Amino acid sequence: MDRSKFIQKAKDSIQEAYRKPDASLVQATRAIDDLDVVKSLLYQRLSEWIQLNFPELDLKNEETVCTLYAEFGDRVLFDSDKIYQLIGADRAKQIIEKASKSFGAEFNDEDRIAIRGLSARVLELFKARTELLAYVEAKAQKEMPNVSALVEPLLAARLLSLAGNLKRLSSMPASTVQVIGAEKALFKHLKNKQVNPPKHGIIFQSPLINAAPFDQRGKIARALATKLSIAARADYYTKNDVATKLKADLEKRLAEIRK
Repeated sequence: MDRSKFIQKAKDSIQEAYRKPDASLVQATRAIDDLDVVKSLLYQRLSEWIQLNFPELDLKNEETVCTLYAEFGDRVLFDSDKIYQLIGADRAKQIIEKASKSFGAEFNDEDRIAIRGLSARVLELFKARTELLAYVEAKAQKEMPNVSALVEPLLAARLLSLAGNLKRLSSMPASTVQVIGAEKALFKHLKNKQVNPPKHGIIFQSPLINAAPFDQRGKIARALATKLSIAARADYYTKNDVATKLKADLEKRLAEIRK
């Protein structure tokens, strides 16, 4: 083979890899996790800043807090008509009452402009995450229908992201699927046998596991990983719908474990 043909063949192989549908799904899933990290850091900073102005404000509802300060920039500017439209009458009434009695310091005009800008940027991160999540869930259900039927589509996508691609995920034995995402704990166990091996990795995010009694989680993780391994192979090789049978078999096994 001459050099030009060799280069073209390599180029075609790379382009084929880039064109695989699961490649975009992996990148979008990783982008969601990156957004979560950035959003968390910025909201933590924003909330500390807001507490200077309104220390009595409940900061748990992050989007509500960002919406208020993106619109008003200061508790003393909370407008009853606008705030009612933004967050609803009941919640608005409670917040206005707290704001009127707050011990917080008022912001000046420069402070208000700056905090409104930061709040708006954080709100944009919330919107970007929501849009990406919708894309990831829809694409995961399309590209990994069997895996997505056993666990939530986002968790299916995260399994794919950690594996690298669907081909690698489909080639993993159930024991690997069970602990994927817990590599540090696994390596620690391999290095020091006195440390217990992990019972589960990222699949712990499934309610089947995290909502189960502690002493049942290991068995449930093994059962779920076994079915996920089969589902991944079906999604990659045959495209056949095996989710119904897998779910029925899994429920039967879960019933035995719970007994």
